[in-house]
Amino acid sequence: MRVLVFNQKSGVGKTTTVMNVAAGLLRCGVGSVTVADLDPAMHLTRALGHDGDSGGWDVESWLEGVPGNPLDIETEPGLALIPGNPAPAEDRTASVGLMTSGGEWLLLDAPPSWSPRIEAVMRGADLILCPLEPDFLGMQEVNRLLRTMQSVEIGWDRLRILLTRFNSRLAVHREVRARLRERFGDEIVLTVPIRSSVRLADETEQGTTIFNHAPKSVGAYDYLALAERLSGRRKASSTRRRTRP
Repeated sequence: MRVLVFNQKSGVGKTTTVMNVAAGLLRCGVGSVTVADLDPAMHLTRALGHDGDSGGWDVESWLEGVPGNPLDIETEPGLALIPGNPAPAEDRTASVGLMTSGGEWLLLDAPPSWSPRIEAVMRGADLILCPLEPDFLGMQEVNRLLRTMQSVEIGWDRLRILLTRFNSRLAVHREVRARLRERFGDEIVLTVPIRSSVRLADETEQGTTIFNHAPKSVGAYDYLALAERLSGRRKASSTRRRTRP
């Protein structure tokens, strides 16, 4: 399963989502997950404890089809990283045939901008996951993404909208969620939002996922629920919080 995590707006939780969905999938019984850092900012690479300055095999090599091995993440057995590159080739697009990895699942952390490369990756993805902060600027970004997809004839059937930093006490968050559900339905607008959480905000500084940093937090609960929703699996031994959005 190839999942592109993409939004043309930055700061919506793309990297956080890639890290924690990957870790959640492992806890649901998925045998192995690979994450690929397509963003020249390399937030994912650094968040998982690598500086990205080794000059070795990286996402550019991978997209070219150069053989290499993703980096194993010691804190998350079963998780592997294809590290980013701060200077991607502007004229290179991804070959869908090369978008393979050793993992059962492949999650791609994309930069917050459209390009021929992102278009090619999107065409080859099984699922397009769009993290969205539920405010009216976020709704504008969804509309922009949909227009862009339509202009290049990419259908919306693989799109899934994930509400992040959701706070049910805020009227604007409730209104945006209701509008999105009315327009797209619960198949596209995921019924599992990621609630606002201080633990999620500081997890990237810890160099690990929310499940290791704060396993009993609402962030861990929500990302596990999301992983279960996406995979169709359920963690049999999970201790579930009763607090729901």
